[in-house]
Amino acid sequence: MGNITDYVTEYGDKTLDELPFNEVDSLILSQFAYLKFDKPLEAADHTMTIGELKDSPEYEQLFTDTRFEKVNRGLFEAMAASRRYSNVKLFEYVNMVDAQWEIQFSAITCMFENGYIYVAYRGTDETLTGWKEDFNMAFITPIPAQTKAVQYLNRIMAGVRSEVTLGGHSKGGNLAVYAAMKCKPDFRERVRLVYSHDGPGFAEGVLDSDDFMTVKDRIRKTVPRSSIVGMVLQTQENYEVVRCRHFGVLQHDPFNWIVEGTEFKKADNIHRHTYVSDASVNRWVSNMDYEKRQEFVELLFEIVSGSGASDLNDFVADPLKMGRGMLNAIEAMDEEDKRILLNIIKEMSAAVNATIKEFMAERVADMFT
Repeated sequence: MGNITDYVTEYGDKTLDELPFNEVDSLILSQFAYLKFDKPLEAADHTMTIGELKDSPEYEQLFTDTRFEKVNRGLFEAMAASRRYSNVKLFEYVNMVDAQWEIQFSAITCMFENGYIYVAYRGTDETLTGWKEDFNMAFITPIPAQTKAVQYLNRIMAGVRSEVTLGGHSKGGNLAVYAAMKCKPDFRERVRLVYSHDGPGFAEGVLDSDDFMTVKDRIRKTVPRSSIVGMVLQTQENYEVVRCRHFGVLQHDPFNWIVEGTEFKKADNIHRHTYVSDASVNRWVSNMDYEKRQEFVELLFEIVSGSGASDLNDFVADPLKMGRGMLNAIEAMDEEDKRILLNIIKEMSAAVNATIKEFMAERVADMFT
């Protein structure tokens, strides 16, 4: 049992004609999309192959997100050395982070030697802006990144005549589904498949549309057995469950997904303990109107901003300092904001208790049927 890097090592000598594109390839490119291509591609006039990227004088800039530097480097070097990936052409890279507009959006298009095109949407990066935008999904549709995802796909589809596959990990999976739903109708017909790897769902009503129904059967959603992110706002999308090396939040990391041969090792269902936590979160969110959801998100990020962190790397580097800053931010809140925050936490506790009661009742009923 290996992971995505092991898959590249084992099957990297096979072209897409010899081994067709599959779900593992999609997760690999979704993880690849997290690399920082800004300087390497700018130095190469915005297009190059993965193999050429290895020789770029700006090569080290790819790995500036220090949280995943080692594993990302290992994956990239395996890809660059492989027959399967080394000649994949990269183009139309976009990377936007704007705190004022609360948008974090990035995408890159990959074309294999046989003409197969994959549009990879980046998930949430290390910026606090990216995380704030994720939380905004609870009360805004579309968020700015979703709008940009549609515009990006329309531009790519206007420049090619072939079918296109798209996907992403985490928020990137959500963007891929939304872009497939909302792109121009004639372009939508040329969307081959849409991969959402542990991507969150959508706020109420978004999937109740003909747009979603036209692409529903082409969506391939995969979530780890202890999925948290991918089950947030999960409603109508069908999904398969993947076994992982670790438990809990660590299963969101694509490097922990177990690969057997050319596919993921599947599980029958979400872990029952995770089901309770996921259902509790979704119950809690659904019981709040959009105004209250927004209020909570704004208070939460007021606390996060109080940490003094510029991005998530700061939390990893000095978690105690960041924690003290957040506590100070809570203490500095006015009494009304503290009251609102406390009430929301009480509502979350009530949602957890209600979900546990339902879960236990179902378990008892199963014992007697």
